[in-house]
Amino acid sequence: MKRSVWKLPFIHSVLFKKRFLFKKFFNLKLRNSVIPFPLLEKRVRIYNGVWFLSKDFGLNTLGLKIGEFAFTKRSDTQIHLKMKSKKKSKKRKK
Repeated sequence: MKRSVWKLPFIHSVLFKKRFLFKKFFNLKLRNSVIPFPLLEKRVRIYNGVWFLSKDFGLNTLGLKIGEFAFTKRSDTQIHLKMKSKKKSKKRKK
């Protein structure tokens, strides 16, 4: 569900601090804010609950939420491949 039109996009105040503006890359744990202009052309490591995922933000990502790039669930193919490799290793042990 989208945010109301009359409200401005939510940008956390931490993103405008000087220590973030002058670094080339940094870690973020907040995923609910919109990608502001000062984050363009910078590498950001986004926390997904387990580890940090790195992402470069370009012009086409301006205005999207940061959390859209921090995937928290594995895809079905990753789970399937992991189970397949376990089956092969069991067969080899016999």
